[in-house]
Amino acid sequence: MPEVDPASMTAADWSNVGDWLHWLWAYFFSIVIIAFTFLTAHALIPSLIASGHLPKEANMLRLPIYGGSIIMVALAVLFMTWTVGNTYLLEQVYNRFWI
Repeated sequence: MPEVDPASMTAADWSNVGDWLHWLWAYFFSIVIIAFTFLTAHALIPSLIASGHLPKEANMLRLPIYGGSIIMVALAVLFMTWTVGNTYLLEQVYNRFWI
């Protein structure tokens, strides 16, 4: 098999790589946001209420925060779907996936 020269990539290929990286970074940041919102709703708020640093009424904030986490999970699935969908560009640059 001939070796693939990455320098032979066209401007369109680099644009596709850029799009792929945008979706991958969007996925990464959505996972980080999911972690912080879930941590806040599931651990921090109950702990701060139990220790008396927050009033008991702050417990009502947990449901909207959980809702935001669920929305972010849906967005993360969408971002990863778009990332996997754009892997066709690997076929354009490399002649095999397992190098």
